[in-house]
Amino acid sequence: MENKIINISLVAQVAEALKELKDQMIFVGGAVISLYTDDPAADEIRPTGDIDMTINLLNFAEWTKMQERLADLGFSPDPNGHAICSYLYKGISVDIMPSEDGPMGQSNKWYIVGFDNLWTTKVENEEIQILSAPCFLATKFEAFRGRGKDYRTSHDFEDIIYVLDNRTTIIDEIKSDNKEITTFLKQEFEILYKHVSFLEIISSQIHPILVEERLPLVIEKIEQIIAI
Repeated sequence: MENKIINISLVAQVAEALKELKDQMIFVGGAVISLYTDDPAADEIRPTGDIDMTINLLNFAEWTKMQERLADLGFSPDPNGHAICSYLYKGISVDIMPSEDGPMGQSNKWYIVGFDNLWTTKVENEEIQILSAPCFLATKFEAFRGRGKDYRTSHDFEDIIYVLDNRTTIIDEIKSDNKEITTFLKQEFEILYKHVSFLEIISSQIHPILVEERLPLVIEKIEQIIAI
């Protein structure tokens, strides 16, 4: 899985470079998607060239202090970045987003919810924090709703189906996670399930070689989530 190795290597480089700031950062987005997969039959993931993180800071002064420390650590502002706090580190694009909407920019509403149930995992020699798998799915649905809403072409939706397909414990985790997250995911998957092109949409996100085998499994998981 070449792309998985590349993505994890980029995450590890950034994590190491952050020094003590790493402990405040939550790694989100497509670069960490392989950390949620535990199925040995998992298909290749899409490559991503940027690392997304969120941080929970109390005020603008703390945000400014963080920016100064990032500069000391070799992170330079990226004028072509997607966030108010976009950086480049050795050619790697890094976007740091606030945990809530405010003066530091817009956020994903599930980031702050996710801070109540963070997971710790290891990338190469670095320990990092990530959102729970259900919260990761919630952030992806939220991003999908704000970026075009086309199931077939959305990278956010592609990531949702990838995790759903390749994480064997996802149903139990959705059942036991924050009730707000569970309810939201049930609603989103029900909307998807009722879509007139449901089968075509799901099939489009599974590798053609694997679709005959994996499609029934993904549909079963969606039905289980709706039934929670």
